Amino acid sequence: MKISVGAFALALAYTGHEVLAAKSTHVRGVPDADQALYQPDENGNWACLNHPDIVLPMSRINDDYCDCPDGSDEPGTSACPNGKFYCVNKGHVPGLIPSSRVNDGVCDYDICCDGSDEWAGIVKCENKCREFAAEYAKKQAEVRRTQVAGWNARAKLVAKASSIRQALQKELTQLDNQIAVSDARVVKAKEALKLAEMQSSSRVGTKGSPLLGRVKARIEEYQKATAALTDRITMLEARLALAQEILQKLNEEYNPNYNDEGVKAAVKAYQEFKESDPGDGDYRQYVDITETDDDELFSEEQIDVDPDIVEYESYIPLQWRLWIHDQKTKLRDFLVQHGLLAERKPSGETASVANAKKERDAAERQNNELKSKRENVAKDLAADFGDDDVFRALAGECVDIESGEFTYQMCFNERITQKGKSGGPTNLGVFDKIEGDKMHFSNGVKCWNGPQRSAIVEMQCGEKNKILSVSEPAMCEYFFKIVTPALCTKPPDTDTKPKDEL
Repeated sequence: MKISVGAFALALAYTGHEVLAAKSTHVRGVPDADQALYQPDENGNWACLNHPDIVLPMSRINDDYCDCPDGSDEPGTSACPNGKFYCVNKGHVPGLIPSSRVNDGVCDYDICCDGSDEWAGIVKCENKCREFAAEYAKKQAEVRRTQVAGWNARAKLVAKASSIRQALQKELTQLDNQIAVSDARVVKAKEALKLAEMQSSSRVGTKGSPLLGRVKARIEEYQKATAALTDRITMLEARLALAQEILQKLNEEYNPNYNDEGVKAAVKAYQEFKESDPGDGDYRQYVDITETDDDELFSEEQIDVDPDIVEYESYIPLQWRLWIHDQKTKLRDFLVQHGLLAERKPSGETASVANAKKERDAAERQNNELKSKRENVAKDLAADFGDDDVFRALAGECVDIESGEFTYQMCFNERITQKGKSGGPTNLGVFDKIEGDKMHFSNGVKCWNGPQRSAIVEMQCGEKNKILSVSEPAMCEYFFKIVTPALCTKPPDTDTKPKDEL
């Protein structure tokens, strides 16, 4: 049987490895941190990592035969298809390569810059970790510079967003105060309009005006008489209480002996009480009910309308006058609607009613404008603009890119458009929401024989806002990649782990 040179070299490498394995417990393809998992027990045996029921002698680790279902017995060979080989890459970043690429005759410098994945010698892979480390350090320095610059730019955006939010909250408070004043103005304007309509619809003529003056004077006389009677009642109640107290005292201290001092004191007090009677007082001077018949105040000769519609409303509080007016209007509308009363013919509008309507309309218009503005401000405050409200500061800022025959423009929190060499822009979507590192735009212009256009914008950290690429993975569904300081996070002060020296 013939043996190829490559197979012979590989066999020699395996034999040499077995000899070394007997002297050392260091296992090829395993990180230093995991070497403890490959130590033999007291009998020189070892168990598969994820299948401890399978126990093997140490000599069967990296023997180019897969004994463990999880591939843990062959970390340094390509025997197990699910294995991983650890490249030390001293002086650079360590790497893990699929075990199928170990000793395959290809130098995988992108993962194993030290060439350790080709340890069998089928090909000679030079150690290029020094140059890879230099390039990596250069890239990391640029990444860190971008992170620092982006984080500083983001801090400014956060401060701007906070200022905008505070201004909106202040505006919301001001609007609430203005709306409260405006609500009162609307109520007052409506009441003034009702009052003007009531006065305009009054049918009391010129002859009724002096009559109302007499009625008012008569009411004032009754009011004075009522006040005097109230005072009289109060005084009499006080005297009655005093008399009851005297009689009670007489009852308690009474003695049949005529010369009893208690009786004498009671009698004397009673005499004083009787002598202090002020009489009926002068309350009758205000009105003599028998002198005048009130009906004569409302004789038909003095009024040009029916007596039952004379306006007493001037002496009723405005709040009740308006309520009475509303009830009368509702009753009339009900009677007209059911055919029980003829509909009133329209009459010309008085100047006072017209002016009151203008004031009401102006008050309601201003009130609606204030409430609409408040609704928009409250909606803006409640919107999600990402962590720290950072995207609020970017609202309205636009970036664009030329891709193929189109120019694409994305405006934060607004919309995305596409413009060709000729013609106007096409709306690809209106800002909808932010989810993690993605912005969603929807409800764009409908495609011909297709859906409405929409777009997803994937973001990553960058010093400035910039569109990196545009694609259309599905019909009328666009995908953007951009960089923005809004996605930057605070960079670490130092590297998490220093690199080993070469």
